[in-house]
Amino acid sequence: MLFLWLNMGLLHAQQVYTLDECINITLQKNLQIQNSQMDVQSTNSQIKEAKSSFLPTVELTGQYQYYLQMPKMLVPADFMPGGKPGEYIEMEFGSPQTMTAAVQATQVLYNQKVFIGLKAARTAKNMSDLMLHKTREDLIYNVSAIYYNLQVLNQNLMMLDSNIVSLSKIVQANSALEANSIVSKTNYKRLLISLENLKNERLNLALTTDKAYSLLKFLMCIPVTEQISISTFDAREYKLEAAVGNVENRTDIKLLTQQVELAKLDLKASKASFYPSLAGVVNYGVSGNNDKFSLTQTINDQWIRSSFVALQLNVPIFSGFSRTEKVRQKNFELKKAQNNYELMKSSVLKEMSDAVNNYNSSCNSFENTKRSLSLAQDIYNSAQIEYTNGLISASDLLLILNELTTARNNFSNALVNLRIAEIELKKSKGEIASK
Repeated sequence: MLFLWLNMGLLHAQQVYTLDECINITLQKNLQIQNSQMDVQSTNSQIKEAKSSFLPTVELTGQYQYYLQMPKMLVPADFMPGGKPGEYIEMEFGSPQTMTAAVQATQVLYNQKVFIGLKAARTAKNMSDLMLHKTREDLIYNVSAIYYNLQVLNQNLMMLDSNIVSLSKIVQANSALEANSIVSKTNYKRLLISLENLKNERLNLALTTDKAYSLLKFLMCIPVTEQISISTFDAREYKLEAAVGNVENRTDIKLLTQQVELAKLDLKASKASFYPSLAGVVNYGVSGNNDKFSLTQTINDQWIRSSFVALQLNVPIFSGFSRTEKVRQKNFELKKAQNNYELMKSSVLKEMSDAVNNYNSSCNSFENTKRSLSLAQDIYNSAQIEYTNGLISASDLLLILNELTTARNNFSNALVNLRIAEIELKKSKGEIASK
């Protein structure tokens, strides 16, 4: 009694989670979701980086130069008094020390790669959003599958507990009958063996249930040591619309569509390397000279100022066919992306059709096994009364119990298959993450 009381207290202390609560906790805490969200943030930063190419760049440059030996140039000798025509003499120009500083602003006026890069960044953002949605779908599917499996396992445990209690009462009643030689030892031992088999089956099922709980807690990022439980089985009717949906609603199809778009932009970016680019430049600088070492002094304390405004035009002419081969490679990549899209589209259509057929088959199997289980339970209940009244033997009772166990297992398998078929149908139609 103390053991039962402690177990009841533990059950009351456990947190009971519904399926929606498990899914919400998983989507909030799971590290896969967090990584996908960081990918989205990263692509947002890429878009800002691409937009920054339209803004001017400003650079500040400076240089200090001190000649240990002044360079010399050859000039015609007749430039100097007394020089002979046709001869050259060495002369030094400038000062040993030179200091320059300049600030320059450059604004891109036309560059095809800049515009295409912004479009590619936006496409990458769409792909990151779709990858986040795909991760959500996968987690919802996994959590739902484990949750439904746990519901069935808990239902089986309850059935086993009920059968164990019923058979224990029969064994207890036959213990006194066997002691008085009213029931043979063989029949009594057969009852004991059946009871032990039920207990072992219950133990193995409990271990399987614990493993499923551990996997659910792993997805929910809950400590394995924390005790949780789930809501009981919902015996609702299944009336999903078993029809093939629109393939364009599938996240993987949307991802491939974006990949094709990204391949097109890569091709355009490669072709843009053949186009000229134009930029505007504004420059302002100062320079100073001195005949001795000083970081602040110049000759006559004079700084020479200069400034200019320029247009920089870059026209690619020949690159050794590297740009041509690059375009050819991007063409191949685009065709591969388009082929992958068509292959995925065909695969999705087949997956949808299989999901519809599997769901309809699972519904029929579930209804049949449900009726069979109800009938087997009624037969077992009647057999218990008949056995108590001596109308049937222990062998007949055990045979009927085995039939009940088989019916229960068939029902459990059909229920799990129906639950999985339900979420697979939703996933195939791209509706599993829709609320």
